[in-house]
Amino acid sequence: MAKAKKPIDWKAVERDYTKTALPVRELARWYNCDEKAIRLRAKAGGWLRPGADAPQPTPHDPQPLADAVAPIVERVRLGAVLVDASPETIITRGQSLAVRMLDELEADTAYIGEIEQAIEDATPGKDAARRRDAMMKAVSLSSRAGTLKNLALAAKTFAEATAPEGKKKQRQAAADQATANGGKFAQRSGPRLVSSNP
Repeated sequence: MAKAKKPIDWKAVERDYTKTALPVRELARWYNCDEKAIRLRAKAGGWLRPGADAPQPTPHDPQPLADAVAPIVERVRLGAVLVDASPETIITRGQSLAVRMLDELEADTAYIGEIEQAIEDATPGKDAARRRDAMMKAVSLSSRAGTLKNLALAAKTFAEATAPEGKKKQRQAAADQATANGGKFAQRSGPRLVSSNP
């Protein structure tokens, strides 16, 4: 024989529905009834969930894309105008950036034990093994050595760009200047032909 259904205490359901933040599904499980039945009763009885009486923000029309993007584009334009793009400025900024990155690498290397321990603590268990391996690879010695190599190459490039020209180039520039003005060492022009006889 089938079990007799227990009657549902709708007053208790209403009390829990209006006073607690339990999901309707949990209420249905607790009172051993269908969640659709609770929703229908709540709608018919006008039951309000906690916080439902708070005013809901009225939906508004979305802002057109052009209006949303215009301030960003204007900031980018102004920023581009204000940035000094001379080679000397770029080289100076690059050198300071390389030094800051080198300082950051030095700090990372100084605290590598703590960083590795934090990675281990943040990725426990087998589920996070791939993530942990990727994070450990990012702070590994080979990764830091590669970063140092790239920073050294960048610093060398910036130093070469700011270095004065070598002696050979300086001599060539002086020779070009001496011959350019038609001075004593300038290349002679061809002979003049006199073609007009009166």
